[in-house]
Amino acid sequence: MAEAGVDAFVRDFVEPLVLGGRVVVDGIITPSVVAGWMRSPHPDATRLARVCSSVRGRLARLGPVGDVDTLPVDAFALAAVWNNLLAVTHPEASARRPLRRFARRACLALLEWVGVPGARGEVALRHGVLARLGELGRVDTHVEFWAGYADFLGVSPPAALVALPSLRRVRESKKRVDLFGLLGALVTPGRGDTDDAELVDVARAAMAASPLTDVLLADRPAPWTFRWTPSHLGALADGSVRGAAQRAVLARGAATVRALEQATLAAMRIAPPREVARTLLRFHLEMLAFDALGSRGVGSTPASSTVAQPLAMDAYVRLGPAAAAAWTGVSVDDLTRVLPAETSRTPLKNTPSAPLLQGAGLMEEPVL
Repeated sequence: MAEAGVDAFVRDFVEPLVLGGRVVVDGIITPSVVAGWMRSPHPDATRLARVCSSVRGRLARLGPVGDVDTLPVDAFALAAVWNNLLAVTHPEASARRPLRRFARRACLALLEWVGVPGARGEVALRHGVLARLGELGRVDTHVEFWAGYADFLGVSPPAALVALPSLRRVRESKKRVDLFGLLGALVTPGRGDTDDAELVDVARAAMAASPLTDVLLADRPAPWTFRWTPSHLGALADGSVRGAAQRAVLARGAATVRALEQATLAAMRIAPPREVARTLLRFHLEMLAFDALGSRGVGSTPASSTVAQPLAMDAYVRLGPAAAAAWTGVSVDDLTRVLPAETSRTPLKNTPSAPLLQGAGLMEEPVL
């Protein structure tokens, strides 16, 4: 069990996570350790200032989502959850069922304490710390030499082992395992979410605890497929956070947009409350209008950076510019200048946006 003080945790995990560099994961951090951080002196002021400066710059590029003077304890606690999850991805740890159970209990307790972000500043600060989460990975080195071979997971091989490569016939090959490749070690085939050593649901909850970060990582493989949760919808209710998410999603490109549109259609299949459908409809329509205005606003020719948004475009066409203007806050004239006012409509059964519009109460159910 890791008993590092908060200064060591910031130095080894938080600072390289935020600024870039080698992240060090050392054991499981328990809620009692985090509680001790609250009673201990603050981290080194110079190091914390560097971290806050980087977070501040990252958030400034997203828009007016909040100020950063220091990092709250919930941001450290959420980072500790990720420390624990990454610790269990090591092959020697992932196979130890008691350790998995211990890590699960620690993570769930920390996540319960962290809770759902309730304000714009909390959403922003958590993202500021975890924005580079998707860039984490592990470099594994396979070394072959005259007497055999050895594998080194996440650490460099000893200098003595790779010395005199020609004489000792030493060959090195490196492989980088990305974040979701690492998290694959958390999957336990044949066990359900109620298993006391299951960590997939914990990792999902840890991602959703930073809703802005989670939205930007929507383009990811199964079993980590993105799903809308109350945490995301609560964050998107804030216009500044919603705008920041839309700008960042468009910057990431078509794959992220497609993953979010698929998540919206999946949410509609479970017949959510009407307000959920309306929140998602506003999110997609605003993102469509923002992209169109940004890429076409200065002229009549679409820019090459425009990202295809088939769900949002179909919803816009079916609603029409006047109704869409009410949802986006953009004038009808501006919308018709950058988006088609009318196109050929497909039959209802083939309409991509029908489930969303029906869920929002804007389209009648199809007659079967």
